[in-house]
Amino acid sequence: MLELLTGAFLLSLLHAAIPNHWAPVLAVARAERWPLRRAVGVTVAAGLAHVLSTVLLGLALGLLGWRLSARFAQFAGVAAPALLVVIGLLYAVSGPGHTHPDPSPVPRRPRGRVVLGLAATMFLAPCLEIQTFFLAAGTHGTAMLALLMATYLVVSLGAMSVLVAVVYSGIRRLNLASLARHERRFTGAVLVLVGLAGFFVDW
Repeated sequence: MLELLTGAFLLSLLHAAIPNHWAPVLAVARAERWPLRRAVGVTVAAGLAHVLSTVLLGLALGLLGWRLSARFAQFAGVAAPALLVVIGLLYAVSGPGHTHPDPSPVPRRPRGRVVLGLAATMFLAPCLEIQTFFLAAGTHGTAMLALLMATYLVVSLGAMSVLVAVVYSGIRRLNLASLARHERRFTGAVLVLVGLAGFFVDW
């Protein structure tokens, strides 16, 4: 189980670091001349919408994993890690990373509409890469599924907020654009490593 949580932590951190998760909020914040506190607050609101849609999808898959493990005793020991490896390999060779729609900011729009637009954009583009972890976590019961979801929530929102604050404050040395180009390779590597660990370690 520790391997599953560690993999979910790394994947959540990786995806939160990809600019298309937080750069649209930063662009709007600068166009609207928001203070840093408001920019971070809107990042949290948009991030919550993104996390919510991802978690709702993950909940369905996690419950599916729980039902499967109740019927097939070896599902958690063989099928779940094998699925992680297969999906990880597919991600690694599937090209560039996923993107979220990038809304073009229009200066001086009503703030509520701007925030709602950003939140809706993020809600409609859930991260699919983490879903395999939810499915595997479901084979260990609802407590493990809840713990993994909490990890995803805290790490994703925390990392996105920190990155917006750092970049907004003028620290531009982080070369995250190159990270975005290799996102699927990194994602695939995390999935494969966690899946391989599942064959040798009792989750």
